[in-house]
Amino acid sequence: MRILIVEDDEAIANLVAQSLKAHHYAVDIADDGSIGWECAESTTYDLILLDVDLPKLDGISLCQQLRDRRCETPILLMTAKNATEHRIRGLDAGADDYLVKPIDLGELQARVRALLRRGVVGASLLEVGDLRLDPQSCQVTYAEELLSLTPKEYSLLELFLRHPARVFSCGDIIEHLWTFDDPPQEDSVKSHIKGLRQKLKAVGAVNWIENVYGLGYRLNQTIGKEEKKTTIDDAKTIASPVSEPEVPDSEPYNQAVAQLWNQYRGLMEERLTVLQQAVQALRTETLTEDMQQAAERAAHKLAGVLGMFERPEGTQIARQLEELFSGQLNSQQHPALQLLVQQLSQVLEIEQSSIEQIEVQIEVQPITTPASIRSWNILAVDDDPIILATLKQQLEPWGMRVTAIENPLQFWTILPSVNPDLMILDVEMPQLNGVALCQAIRANPTWQSLPIVFLTAHQDPATVQQIFAAGADDYVVKPVVGHELISRITQRLERIRLLQTLSTKDSITGLSNQYHSSQVIATLITQTQSGCFAIAYLPTLRQINIQQGHAAGNQTLKQLSQHLEMTFNNAAILGYWGNGEFAIALSHTSKEALQKQLSAIPMRYEFAIVQYPVDGFTVQALYQAASLCLEG
Repeated sequence: MRILIVEDDEAIANLVAQSLKAHHYAVDIADDGSIGWECAESTTYDLILLDVDLPKLDGISLCQQLRDRRCETPILLMTAKNATEHRIRGLDAGADDYLVKPIDLGELQARVRALLRRGVVGASLLEVGDLRLDPQSCQVTYAEELLSLTPKEYSLLELFLRHPARVFSCGDIIEHLWTFDDPPQEDSVKSHIKGLRQKLKAVGAVNWIENVYGLGYRLNQTIGKEEKKTTIDDAKTIASPVSEPEVPDSEPYNQAVAQLWNQYRGLMEERLTVLQQAVQALRTETLTEDMQQAAERAAHKLAGVLGMFERPEGTQIARQLEELFSGQLNSQQHPALQLLVQQLSQVLEIEQSSIEQIEVQIEVQPITTPASIRSWNILAVDDDPIILATLKQQLEPWGMRVTAIENPLQFWTILPSVNPDLMILDVEMPQLNGVALCQAIRANPTWQSLPIVFLTAHQDPATVQQIFAAGADDYVVKPVVGHELISRITQRLERIRLLQTLSTKDSITGLSNQYHSSQVIATLITQTQSGCFAIAYLPTLRQINIQQGHAAGNQTLKQLSQHLEMTFNNAAILGYWGNGEFAIALSHTSKEALQKQLSAIPMRYEFAIVQYPVDGFTVQALYQAASLCLEG
């Protein structure tokens, strides 16, 4: 399989390429959007990894151009953590999926496998007769005997198994399996074909790859006609996350990652120097616009790459620096910036022995970060108890709570108590047809937006069309393969999280919107006996919008929101309520303490502070009291 990486950060591009090459993919790299366009136009790729922020031609525009030219190659966007609008625009432009920087290489491999599987008959395991190829472990067996193949022999066999009816010329094979850096001669392709045939013959797989006169090579069409169908028990054995799959020897890969760290450490230190110079210039009030923009770019690059080298704390620090350098700065912010740069410097000064111990997990691992392990509620409806037991075994290690319903007639009774985030539904059940149940859910105002993933033993066009017409969001073919199901569900849940974020966050300031923050403040008031509520107000916002434009007004809003976040550091509930008004709520604090904090913010704005329960028992009452103080 041949993959194109379009990424202008050399360190990220090479680390991702190293990870993909470890799984026998052929990889080309383009360092700007224009070159990426030329590569995609001139070469057939199986997958394109596309950064959003690219020079010459940005990733979203490139994606749109490719789709306009009817390019159907799967596209995986690589985007910054806080670039919600980029992800939405990218998906609307035709991208198939996205990945958030810093890139988790295990998740990258899972998404790559999922995208490459699209349009291919079968699940993640490629099987014909007694021959089995596992793309995750990169192992090939015949009659349970392990074959020792070279990377190119493995890639050849995978190509033939993924496209069993297609004839590949030598030129086609070169396009799929070799990069621009090492194009072979046709004799080299024939040599690899010969080597693969000999190794297959040695274990009893004779004449599996046939010559099609004048055209090329393909998988012998008479092979595997009596292929045994996989049972549910087989699927349970293959897919269970309890028995972890074997992976390629990680030691050479870990050494390569350590070498990449050493190779690009100098570049990262150069970026650190840019930040240090900008901070020093801010202290002496000599910071130019060009220096500030360079510092913002340097912080952005560091944020994207440090997490991939097992330095997530460096990513968080770099993101804070990027946010600060993107706004208006003054000398009073110098201490905070200097502290962040010093902390980032400490992250980069790691002993060599620690570097050599980096362990990059190539296989997909259960999610362990607090943000990812939000306990998602999954409701599974299937009349087969084995399927339900397998689903529990596969999904619960990933932080998902699975409620199983074997009798679909109990569905409406159990549904409200579970309040699921996603539903897994069988198509064929004796008591109630799954398609009919899906239609009923879509007709119910309370549950019509519930994501539904179907399990089906059929993948004929009529069945697929029927389940999507009923309102399905996705489907997985039985026997259920664990990693495919997990990939589909986690992608769907990630989209739910994205939509929830969009519904609760203000798009300009990044703070909670009025509706969501009001609910949280109301909860705080009922749970605590005393505290303060404040309104921060920008009276000049309308004037700025009229005289300088809304972009300047939005920048002013962002600046105040960043000051508030830095001042309270998650200790307060913050929200933007529109028209230049910010809401702040803290429990167990005094007016004097809050006034001191708000007065220290180096911006021209007004604020009013009231207390609860003295000035009111509800959010509305406190808001009215604070508004009267502002008017007075």
